[in-house]
Amino acid sequence: MKYLKLFTFILVITALLWPGTAFARDLMDDKVIFGGTYTLPEGETLDGNLVVFGGAVTLELNSTVNGDVVLMGGTVDSMGTVNGSLVGIGGVLQLGESSVVNGDMVTIGAALQRAPGAQISGDVIQGLSFPFQFNFPSEMQFDNVQPPTFNVSSNPALDVVWFAFRMFIWAALAILLVIFFATQTDRVARAALDQPLITGGAGLLTALLAPLALIALTVTIILIPVAFVAIILLGIAWLLGWVALGLEVGRRIAKMMNQEWAPAISAGVGMLILYFVLAGFDQLVPCVGWLPRTLVGIWGLGAVIMTYFGTRDYTAPSDVIEAPQMVEVIDDEEPELIADAIADEVEDVDPLSEDALPEDGLASDEETPEEE
Repeated sequence: MKYLKLFTFILVITALLWPGTAFARDLMDDKVIFGGTYTLPEGETLDGNLVVFGGAVTLELNSTVNGDVVLMGGTVDSMGTVNGSLVGIGGVLQLGESSVVNGDMVTIGAALQRAPGAQISGDVIQGLSFPFQFNFPSEMQFDNVQPPTFNVSSNPALDVVWFAFRMFIWAALAILLVIFFATQTDRVARAALDQPLITGGAGLLTALLAPLALIALTVTIILIPVAFVAIILLGIAWLLGWVALGLEVGRRIAKMMNQEWAPAISAGVGMLILYFVLAGFDQLVPCVGWLPRTLVGIWGLGAVIMTYFGTRDYTAPSDVIEAPQMVEVIDDEEPELIADAIADEVEDVDPLSEDALPEDGLASDEETPEEE
């Protein structure tokens, strides 16, 4: 059974990340391609970064990319102009004679095939030293030791790659959790939606008290292993809460499209969109962008806590209502009341007497024996 679930997981991942043809989407002005092949025709221009996950990319003669080109696996065959850096993480980078790179050429575990006429205006960096630069002092003096400087240079293309990588890692974790813990994830999602205030409050209380409890456990020294286990459980709870909310997002999307998806696919698609929206907002508005992500995480954490990690359904406690007991008492006495009312009506009616009978009838009854 475990091998069957693992095989199903691999098939789902393959279906999501390896379509038969190139699957592209616009990310603002950038283009992100998953699998297949992509060709920028001759004379055309792409305004934005080009990020490719697997597959093959061809930049024909006189084509222009106004941005960075990042390849993660596969091949890049360039005969055009790249007005930015060309980054290869695995795979093969081929620069033709008419190829021009107006930026840095970076290869991390990738093979570079450069034709004699290819032009690179920036630096050619090979290895894992990019984009980190370390400047250490050439001389060390014990009486006057200067700490080394640490400079980190950022690259927009690598930022896009790192963002996409994190997004797909979260989606893969969501698919994996739903495959192996579908019932628990569904319970957490239903608890979060049915009782948002209660689960949100429980998550907020946990987020406030957990650090204090961990500090108290650490101070005792002997309970440090317990603190370590508690940190792991909190991390799992945080992840399970996110996955449960992503599962619900995927279900809503499938319902909007009038389709029925498997829970694993719903969780993967929902987590992709949920992480893309919240993490993207964090990138656009760094000062307050962390707040929506934190609130969503606290909400999901509370749902996990209230359902005991999805092992039981959570139902909100209801007030005791005594009205049903009153109704039952009325129902028990109702037949007696009806019987008393019928008896009273019978007593009010006078019994039949001979005076009430018709005179003709009495006369006929009395005269019968005389005639005999």
